[in-house]
Amino acid sequence: MLTLLTPLPPSAPAMPIITTAFEVARPPAAPAPAAPHDEVIPHYATQMPPPMLLRYEMHRGALRGTGELAWRPQAGRYELRLDARIGPLALLTQSSTGGFDSAGMAPVRFTDQRMRKAVQAVNFQRDAGKVSFSGPSTEYPLRPGMQDRLSWMVQLAAIISAEPALRATGAKVSVLVVGSQGDASVWAFRCMGVEALQLGAGETQALSYVREPRDPYDTSVKVWLDAARHYLPVRADTKAGPNDPGIGLSLEAMQPLT
Repeated sequence: MLTLLTPLPPSAPAMPIITTAFEVARPPAAPAPAAPHDEVIPHYATQMPPPMLLRYEMHRGALRGTGELAWRPQAGRYELRLDARIGPLALLTQSSTGGFDSAGMAPVRFTDQRMRKAVQAVNFQRDAGKVSFSGPSTEYPLRPGMQDRLSWMVQLAAIISAEPALRATGAKVSVLVVGSQGDASVWAFRCMGVEALQLGAGETQALSYVREPRDPYDTSVKVWLDAARHYLPVRADTKAGPNDPGIGLSLEAMQPLT
């Protein structure tokens, strides 16, 4: 299964259904990404975590605030929402809704709102087999396992939970990730091994995974996944380019949702 990320031409017919960031800074406008035709995305098993509410300490450069990630899977559907705030100021609000298929999470709609800016959306048109955007006119073919800039966090947890071999140092997990700016690329996460972390929620041992940027304004990610917490992220740091101070989340509390 090739990761064909070439945008669909405006007149292209709809493709058949395939049933198998959360950084704050945005890079400058750029041409649509080239398609990495030589990359193959494996079909991973997934084991979804139970409903959870994760509360984080959030930092953006020297600024400190709070983050809250609410994960609600129910009756074959899911809702996922991230709110990041500095005091009363909403820095970032993202939501992802959809269902599940044999590739794991199957997003239908992703919304992304940055501080004082309009909401932007990604629509995973599963009946038409394509991905479209509320802003850019770009369209992509919908591929199995394709995620948005929020759902990847739970999809990665579900993959690591289901596939023990991917917890070994040096193991790689590749995910197709789509953002609200009309961007789509492969995020390859490399396991760096187990690290000791001191969190607001206490000391823990967590697997760390790194996604290296592919160009100067690409997104770099380091995320720590804790087996005792269903491999949901207990810490995550992202950065979008050399001038971005980055945004980080560090777990302070976690509780089941009903």
